[in-house]
Amino acid sequence: MSNTKLARAIVLTLWSAFFAYLWISDEMVRFLGPRTYWVVPFGCLTLGAAALAHVIALRRERMAGDKTEDGMSRSDVVGIAALLVPIVAVIAVPQAELGAQAVSRKATGAGATSALIAPPEPDAGRPPNFIDVHYANESAEYATALGIGEGTPLNLTGFVSATNGPSEFTLTRFYVSCCAADAIPYSVRVVGEGAGYPDNTWLQVNGVLQSEGQVLKLVAGAIEEVEPPDNPYLN
Repeated sequence: MSNTKLARAIVLTLWSAFFAYLWISDEMVRFLGPRTYWVVPFGCLTLGAAALAHVIALRRERMAGDKTEDGMSRSDVVGIAALLVPIVAVIAVPQAELGAQAVSRKATGAGATSALIAPPEPDAGRPPNFIDVHYANESAEYATALGIGEGTPLNLTGFVSATNGPSEFTLTRFYVSCCAADAIPYSVRVVGEGAGYPDNTWLQVNGVLQSEGQVLKLVAGAIEEVEPPDNPYLN
C-alpha cells in the first residue's frame, strides 16, 4: 500500500471537510468576497471526489494483494505539511475579520489601492455607505450625482479604528473583492461622544453629514454599541 497515496487521501479529505465547514457554517464570508464564494462549494466537491478516488485506488491495491509500502520522500512530507498549514492557521485564529490594527497597516497603501477600485455607479435610490462617502470626498461630481453633502442623513455600522480627539473617532468597514488578503478599509470621521469606545468596538451611528473644509464628517445623533454583523465586510 502506498504511504504517499494514503497521506494525500488524508490531506484531500481534510481540505474537503474544511471547505464543507466554511460552506455549511457560512464562515466563508470572513475569508472571501462575494465574487469568489463559488470556490468553497467547488473545492468541497472537487477535493472530496479526489480523496474518494485515492481511497478507491488504495482499496484496489489492497484487494490485489499489494502489501508493499513505499516510504515517503522528504519533499513529499514537506509538500503535504505545507498543504495543511492554512487549515491549522484558520483553526488557531478563528476570527478572520480584519480590525483596527489592519487598518493602520494598510493606511499607507489604502489610498493607492482604493484608487484602482472603480467607484460604484451613483444610485440615489439607495442609502449611501462608507464607499460612497469616500468617493464623495474625492469627487464633487460623484457627490452631486449621489446627492451626498451637507445635511445628508447617514446610518452606518462599522468598528472604531482610531480615536482622533475627545469627541471624534474614525469608523471603518473593509471591502473585500476576492479574499481577505486584498481587503481595503473605507473610513468615515465621526463627530460625537464616541471617543471612549476602544478600538474594534462595533457601533451603529446615526446622524447627518457635515462639511469641514474638503472633508465630509458624520455628526452623530445617536451611537449604539452592537454585535459584529454576520458579514463584517462591505459587499
